[in-house]
Amino acid sequence: MLAISLTNPDPHPRDCPSFEYETHADRPNVLPTRVSEILVAASRGQINLQGEVLDTRHVHHRLFVGLTPPNCDYYAGHYRGESFRCLRHYRVTVPADPRVGSPPAKVAFDMQELGKLVGVGFAALDNGPPLTAQDRLRYLIVFICRIFEVFLRVHPYANGNGHAARMIVWFIFLRYGYWPRRWSVEPKPPDPPYSQYISLYRSGQPQHLEAFIASMLTPT
Repeated sequence: MLAISLTNPDPHPRDCPSFEYETHADRPNVLPTRVSEILVAASRGQINLQGEVLDTRHVHHRLFVGLTPPNCDYYAGHYRGESFRCLRHYRVTVPADPRVGSPPAKVAFDMQELGKLVGVGFAALDNGPPLTAQDRLRYLIVFICRIFEVFLRVHPYANGNGHAARMIVWFIFLRYGYWPRRWSVEPKPPDPPYSQYISLYRSGQPQHLEAFIASMLTPT
C-alpha cells in the first residue's frame, strides 16, 4: 500500500504495480517448493548462513523470482529505495502497526545498521566468554528475536518481508546446531498469535515472541 501526502506529493510513479505475490497463480506450487529447497541446501551446508542473514537479497530473489508483476522482476531481490523506477520511492504501510515501514530513502541505512547488530551478535556467540548450553540458547533466542523484529519493522522489500525474516530465523538456528522444525516459512506460523507477539515485542514485551520462537525448535 502507498502512503500519499497532500502536502508532500508521493513521487512514486502511479502506474507502478504493487507487489501482490499472494494472488499469483503459481504461488501455491512454486513458493513452498522453493522454501524446501533452500532449507535443504542450508541444512547440508551449501549456503553461507551468516552471509545470507547479513544480506537476504539473494534468498528473497530465489523465493520470489517469477512471482513479481510484469516488467517488475527487480521486485525480487532488491530493497525499496534502490535505483529502480518502481522501487526508488516505494513506500509500505501496515495499518495495524504504523511503526512498520522505513521510508524508501532510509532503507539502505537501516539495513546497514541491522547488519551491525547481526555482526555483534554473531561475534558474541562465536568469540565471547564460555556459556552454559542453557545460557547460550537463551542468548541465541534473544538475538534472533531482536534481528527478526527489526527486519520486519524496516520492511525492506516491496513484499515478501515475512518470508525473508522467517528464513533469517532458520539460518541463525541452523548455524548454531538447532532445527526449528515447527517454524514455518510458507505458510507463516499460526496467526494468531504470530502477529500479536511481534506487536507486543515492539511495545516492550519481548517474552511472548521469545517463548513462541523457542517452542519451535528441536536440537539437530
